[in-house]
Amino acid sequence: MNRRKVAIIGSNGRLGRSLQEVCQPDHDLVGLTRYDLDLAWSDRAIREALDKFATDADVVLLSAGHTNVDVCEADPAEAEQLNVTSVRSIAQWCAEREIRFINFSSDYVFDGEKDTPYTEDDPVRPLSVYGQSKVDGEEVTVGASERNLVVRLTWLYGPGKPLATPDWAVRMAVENDHLNVVSDRIGSPSYTGDMAEALLPLMFDDSASGILHLCNAGSCSWQEWAQFCVDCAIGCGVEVKTREVGPLTMDDLFGDRATRPRYTVLSTAKYEAMTGRALPDWRVPLRHYVEAHVAPRFLRI
Repeated sequence: MNRRKVAIIGSNGRLGRSLQEVCQPDHDLVGLTRYDLDLAWSDRAIREALDKFATDADVVLLSAGHTNVDVCEADPAEAEQLNVTSVRSIAQWCAEREIRFINFSSDYVFDGEKDTPYTEDDPVRPLSVYGQSKVDGEEVTVGASERNLVVRLTWLYGPGKPLATPDWAVRMAVENDHLNVVSDRIGSPSYTGDMAEALLPLMFDDSASGILHLCNAGSCSWQEWAQFCVDCAIGCGVEVKTREVGPLTMDDLFGDRATRPRYTVLSTAKYEAMTGRALPDWRVPLRHYVEAHVAPRFLRI
C-alpha cells in the first residue's frame, strides 16, 4: 500500500491526537507541536518550520489555533495573528508546493439566529472577534488553492488537555451540591475520534474542497449535555453530590463577555452525500468517553 505523508500542526492537541491515531496505521506522520511551529511566529519562521518538517507531505492539517473566545475579544490582534495571518502563511506555502491544506473552523462563524441546522451554503455572520477570525481564516484557506478544505466543527471534546466539558461536568457534580449549566444554547457535542475517522476517507480527495460540516448527529443544550455526562458517570458507580443539572441562561453566565451564538447545529447532509455514511448520535461516543476517560478518575478502587 502506498503510504502517503500527513503533517499535523497542533499534533499534541485534542483534535491533533485523534487525527494521529486514525492516520497512523496506513500513513507516514509528522506531528508539529507549538515548539516546532508556533502560529505566533513570523511568516518567515513559519515557512522555515514547514520547509524543515513538511516539505514532502501530501497533506497538511492545521488543528491548532486561538480558541479562547473572550481572550480573542480582548486582543483582536492576537486573534488575527493566530487564526488568520499564520493560516495565510501556511496556505500559501502549501499552494506553492501543490500540497493539499486542510484547516479546521468553528460554528462561531454563524449568528445562531436559525432554528434549523446550518448548511455550508448559509451566509456567515460572526458575533465575536473569534468568530470573525475564523471566517477570515476560512477565506485565506480556500482562496489559496481550489484543492484546500475547511472543516467546521462544533462543541468538540475528547482526550487531552485542557479537560473538556464532560470532564468538567462530572467533576462539578462530584464536588458541588448544585450545578447549573446554560440551557439556551443548542448545538451538537462532537467527539474528536469520530471527527478524525469521518475525515479520513476525504483526506486525500481533492474533490472534497471548500467548506464541509462535521459533527455528531442530533442536538442538545449545554444543560442536557452536562446532564447526560453526569448520568453516565452515575451509571459507572461514581458518587456525586448533585444528580440533577439545573438551568442557566447565556446572559447569566456570560454577561458582557464576548457574544456567543445561541443555535449552531450543523447539517452534515453534504458529508453524508459525499461518503454514503452518517455520523453516530452524540450520545453514543459521549457515553463511551465518560466510561473510559472520565469516570475512572472518580471511582474508589
